Amino acid sequence: MISPMWSRFSQCIDHRFGNRLKFPEGIYSEKKIAIACSGGMDSVALVLAAAAKFPSQQLAILHYNHNTRGRETDEDEAFVKQLAEALTIDFFSEKRPQGNTKEEVLRTARYKFFSQVMRKLGSYTLLLAHHGDDIIETMLMRLARGSSEIAAPKFCQPFVEGIRRVRPLIYIFKGEIRDVFIENQIPWCEDPSNCSTNYLRNRIRQIIPQFDIIFGERHWKRGFLLAHHHLEEDTYCLNQIAKSLGRDPEKLDLRDVTHSAIIRRAIQRWLGNMTPMRHNLETICEAIIQNRSIKVSVTPEISIYLKQKILYRVLRSKHTPKINFSNWQFGILYLPTGYKLTRERVPFSLPLDVSRERLNVSEVYVNEEILTAIALRSRHPGDHYRPINSPTKSLKKLFSEKKIPIDRRSELPVLCDEKGSIFWVPHLPPAHFVKVENNFALKITFSST
Repeated sequence: MISPMWSRFSQCIDHRFGNRLKFPEGIYSEKKIAIACSGGMDSVALVLAAAAKFPSQQLAILHYNHNTRGRETDEDEAFVKQLAEALTIDFFSEKRPQGNTKEEVLRTARYKFFSQVMRKLGSYTLLLAHHGDDIIETMLMRLARGSSEIAAPKFCQPFVEGIRRVRPLIYIFKGEIRDVFIENQIPWCEDPSNCSTNYLRNRIRQIIPQFDIIFGERHWKRGFLLAHHHLEEDTYCLNQIAKSLGRDPEKLDLRDVTHSAIIRRAIQRWLGNMTPMRHNLETICEAIIQNRSIKVSVTPEISIYLKQKILYRVLRSKHTPKINFSNWQFGILYLPTGYKLTRERVPFSLPLDVSRERLNVSEVYVNEEILTAIALRSRHPGDHYRPINSPTKSLKKLFSEKKIPIDRRSELPVLCDEKGSIFWVPHLPPAHFVKVENNFALKITFSST
């Protein structure tokens, strides 16, 4: 039997917000609807709102105990369990072992738990308690990052396994929820981390009241939500166009597309979770508009090639042959990666060295007197050395500065002296300690076989 107290609280929420609560079509006929509830004010309001709209046997409350505040998080779990029992709603919870407390790690663990429970229940809808203020905060954060998807989070978002995330409180503001709770003395759990300045969202939340002062009586928050609605409509239309372009998983033909907004979304949809970093994505868009050919690594295993406005996805070998030679004394050395190294003693002058190094970074001139022996190997994590006239840097940083694609880096040999000190990697400058100081040098050339 539903507790009279919680039944009254549910009626209070429905009376105040009933007409503004938003649910997708067909939800009332679903077998089971899951509700994420932390015990905070917003999620408790969502549970009460759902309890007023749906039979209790159609609902399930899911609580994930992050275990970040010791006994306090256990008390939150106990509170949510009592709430579920008072409303006669099924309750499911999981307590996370102590460990990494980064926000993204906790979020991933939380949603993994939600998905596992929903599969068992045969549920395909997860109700989340994001409200209007959350929308504004997210829009501000995405604007600052230069995101192309400003309208987030959305009212209804499809995810893997047919699960959709629904946000019924999206057009209700935090202050309105707080007023109802205080007026009716509805209990909730307060998470101290919501006041911490360690999180960007919390820092933005602290400055939002300044907007009330700046805009005066104008209801700027509703203006933000209206903009969110319009942007969501625009994004939907652009994504529908982009969706029609990317049906072939191996290539994306953009020869007939001229607008960068459609190009960008077509690439994002085509690559899915492998979408490259923003600067790489913009580089690809510019190359398509300018009809240039380029190659970009999107993961250690996947590269995309652009030629005549057609993108090709190419799977690279996950296992590059290891290079393991030592005491290279003379002649041509053939590497298992399909390249070769040649060496010769040549006359040397500084202007020649500089000009040649600029024209061909696959050859280098080094001090023959210092290199009594040359050893070769594959790249190791943490490798670093000091290039000529530069401070010591890691190979990773040097590769990034030279814009060497990720897939090429494992193919390049690391050349060391007899003590194991790195003196050169093809496409990078030589080490300072092998700088040529006489009239002859050892010339080493890296080329394909």
